[in-house]
Amino acid sequence: MFIKINVKTKTKNYRRKFPVNLKDLEEAIKASYLGLGTPYQPIAVDNFISLGDSQFPAIPAKAKITAKLCPKNKDDCQYKLSAPQLVCCKVKNVGRVFNNTDRIAKNYWKVIFHCDSKHIFGAPEGTLFIAPNKKGKCSISTTKKFPETVVAYSIMFSLIIEHKSNYKRRYYFILDPVVKVSSKPPLPPI
Repeated sequence: MFIKINVKTKTKNYRRKFPVNLKDLEEAIKASYLGLGTPYQPIAVDNFISLGDSQFPAIPAKAKITAKLCPKNKDDCQYKLSAPQLVCCKVKNVGRVFNNTDRIAKNYWKVIFHCDSKHIFGAPEGTLFIAPNKKGKCSISTTKKFPETVVAYSIMFSLIIEHKSNYKRRYYFILDPVVKVSSKPPLPPI
């Protein structure tokens, strides 16, 4: 299983695949208490997802960003993990310029992203939530020009894990990297 992220501009399409280490994730869930694994308190899986050389590129202007959970992999069948689902993607502005101002983030995201989709919701505390569409993809596009900032994005997904005696439970997981958003420089080459 892997998380696939595309950043598509008018001239280029950058694809990144982040493999999820299901073997170690399954072992850790069954042998330890990593967290509740609920939507309220998902388990951080940064240590179980290989970012490697496929670091997420800076997000440019006029780009469409899409995140998708790709559940099928030839090695996935040997683990007692099933029914993977992409739950949502979240974006938080962690830049100093944004956070040092004394104001509420009302309508702030419209400067950077097109937020007119029924799958995108801006919360009053400044978090932008992106729900998956019917195809299971979270998608958002950047505007033409915006101030440079740094955002933390999260990808939340869930899996059913089978324990002893056929006990099954849905666990929720979250990946939390940080990325630069800039309308100035082009994307780096692949």
